[in-house]
Amino acid sequence: MISSLVLPLLLQSATPYGSPIDPLMRPSEPRTEAPAGQLPLAPKSPADIRFNQCIDQAAEDPDNGLLAANGWQIEGGGYLARNCLGFAYAELEQWPKAVSAFVLAAEGAKTAGDDRAAIFWSQAGNAAFVAGDNAAALKYLGSALEQDQLDALLKGEVHLDMARIYVAMNQYDAAKQQFVLVHDLVPEDPLGWLLSATLARRMGDLALAKADIAVAAGLAVTDPAIALEAGNIAYEAGDVVNAESNWEQAVKFGPDSPSAKTAVRYLEQLRASATE
Repeated sequence: MISSLVLPLLLQSATPYGSPIDPLMRPSEPRTEAPAGQLPLAPKSPADIRFNQCIDQAAEDPDNGLLAANGWQIEGGGYLARNCLGFAYAELEQWPKAVSAFVLAAEGAKTAGDDRAAIFWSQAGNAAFVAGDNAAALKYLGSALEQDQLDALLKGEVHLDMARIYVAMNQYDAAKQQFVLVHDLVPEDPLGWLLSATLARRMGDLALAKADIAVAAGLAVTDPAIALEAGNIAYEAGDVVNAESNWEQAVKFGPDSPSAKTAVRYLEQLRASATE
């Protein structure tokens, strides 16, 4: 007989839905060469150089980064200084202040015609989500998409973020629609397939869950979170043998990971029930 304790644990599974979205997408990543068919990037302006330095400092030492960003803002650093300020606040987990700074930075960038406005809006949305303001998070992420300045990869990330917010709001159908867009934009992103599989399991669509987790597993063969979810789906489908096998794989792939620790709990419950 299968232990009745396993299923309640499954419903609380430590999938990525339970962890906050990383709001710290770096707003400026240097590229050593231009993509094929494009001209090399123009040399960085002094403001861009200082911006990158400010972001680096905020990432390495948030307290001093906060001081540097404030000082730059007083000197007239404008929306770039405000974004760096938001980045430092986010590193310090002062989320409401981070949201405010990111929003002001995004508005300033939009007014200036700076293509980074879209990324700044996405940062505001992610910070708002972590701060617990789901409605604002969706609004700001929507603003990021409205700028029409993101490539397919970044658009996919924004739609993935929106899906996770809808899941947190228990709006599963809306989340499912976002995952359709994620898979269209970034079909090789295993996280998107993992999270859509988890959602399908929660919605009781085990056929879709199995299909999506199979794609995720093909893209990231040794990911413990994917193995954990594959076991969860198998268990809910009544396939205890494959559930146990996948949970064992989760432990093997990442012994110290949160997914492995969850898998160990499931295995203990499963094996205890087998001896009853």
